[in-house]
Amino acid sequence: MSRRSSGQSVVEMAFVLPVLLIVLFGIMEFGFYIYAYSSVSQAARNAAEVAAQLPPYQGWLNYASAGVPGGAIPYRADRCVNAIFAAAESDATLFGGGVNGGRNLASTQFVQISYPNGGQTRNLRDRGPIEVTIRYPVRGITPLFRLLGLEDQITMVVTQRRSIENLGVDPSQPRSIACAKDLDDWNELNSSNNGTGN
Repeated sequence: MSRRSSGQSVVEMAFVLPVLLIVLFGIMEFGFYIYAYSSVSQAARNAAEVAAQLPPYQGWLNYASAGVPGGAIPYRADRCVNAIFAAAESDATLFGGGVNGGRNLASTQFVQISYPNGGQTRNLRDRGPIEVTIRYPVRGITPLFRLLGLEDQITMVVTQRRSIENLGVDPSQPRSIACAKDLDDWNELNSSNNGTGN
């Protein structure tokens, strides 16, 4: 009789164990994705707050897809753009540093800065708005989706929009300007900063 009941327990366990594992992995996976979304959302919020204070010129934002002419300097070389990316990275404890495939949260391929109503609204009359969108792929932490034959990566898309509060005025700079309009303006601003300006 005991042999029969132990065999019955093994069969019952064989039926119940996969369901329990799916429930357990599901709880872990969805908890992780909720945390990941919260982290990406906070990064976008931080970046949008800085963008409202240091809104880059549309001319420089156009380099995001085309690249800076000549390829000598990176897109993030503009102080305003770099400050926005740095703000996105500031609370990104979950991302970068080898986590999630070593992808950096504030890489230029994931973060987009734009003026939804056009670059001409970069003034204190229209006050933008300016928005920061982060599209970041997040991999799961359990084999749940692979076991079910599904994609184990979800792209988190978060957009934060703010009204412009400042035009990138920086008293610490020689011309009190933080943002460059284009590459020529960037070269002029940086030659002034290095004391080599005309």
